[in-house]
Amino acid sequence: METIISYIDNLFRNYPDTPQVLRAREELLGIMEDKYNELKAGGKSENEAIGIVISEFGSMDEIAFELGLNKELAEKMSQTAEHRQEKRLTLEQAQAYLRSQEGFGFKIASGVALCICSPVPACIMSALEEALILSESLANAVGACGLFMMVAAAVGIFITAGIANGKYDGYKNYRIQLDFSTRDRIAEEYEAFGRGFGIKITAGVVLCIVSVLPSVCMEAVFAGERFEALRDLSGSSLFLLVAAGVFLFISQGVKQSAYDMLLGKGDFAPEKRVEKKGEKLIQAIAAAYWPIVTACYLVWSFTTGQWGFTWIIWVVAGLIFGAISAVISIVFRENS
Repeated sequence: METIISYIDNLFRNYPDTPQVLRAREELLGIMEDKYNELKAGGKSENEAIGIVISEFGSMDEIAFELGLNKELAEKMSQTAEHRQEKRLTLEQAQAYLRSQEGFGFKIASGVALCICSPVPACIMSALEEALILSESLANAVGACGLFMMVAAAVGIFITAGIANGKYDGYKNYRIQLDFSTRDRIAEEYEAFGRGFGIKITAGVVLCIVSVLPSVCMEAVFAGERFEALRDLSGSSLFLLVAAGVFLFISQGVKQSAYDMLLGKGDFAPEKRVEKKGEKLIQAIAAAYWPIVTACYLVWSFTTGQWGFTWIIWVVAGLIFGAISAVISIVFRENS
């Protein structure tokens, strides 16, 4: 079936992703799929069935007439050139792209994990201060230095990874075309990747959910002022567990996105493109939103010294941003 899907993608490559074209594409796919299954049930091999199905359909002009499309739709592609451009990749190029994106995802995930863990030194220093091992001024200084050094390291990773991955930035503006054998090979690799993808994402979700348990348990078990150092120290476990979960999300998500782009699945499927129109607005909001949240977190934490409690700002900020993103996506989808 991957061969038939690729054939249909090639047939419709010069048509815009309008609702009419998408309906026609799905209708044609359904007809060809039914014919393919009928031939397979009749004893034909997979290659024989695919060959018969493809040979029974005429040119795109004939198909367009049967499905109620007209040539004027193709002319509209001049107004959406970014969706019309194609880029053909060989098997070697496709696999090189996947390897590059896997490395890119690892670097970005590591940088984000460093940012999330950056308050950990401050939590540790706060615990040492409460235990009367360090003075308040020294604990604050070391905690602040650790935070900014980890953020600086993360920014360095982001910059170098972005520069190294720059040659692939334009791929998302193209409709990737693969020959039949390459597409089948990448589809096999994608299937193998998918078997572990769900497990790793599930593990990331579990880590994020249980990240609050150490702090809650420490608060409940070790009450009283003499255990305040332990309670401050427990706050670092939240950042470490969340960082591990987010690392899994990003590293696996980048690789998943690379497969989706090569195979025209997920967010890169024709019917999904209209849903991505609000992404630029969401990204613009995020560019200002998260630095403001970070500034509020640092000001609040350094002012109060309650590093074991101020982490809650990230939970609230994440929920608010998720709601904002969802509303924007729904509005753009309905308007489209």
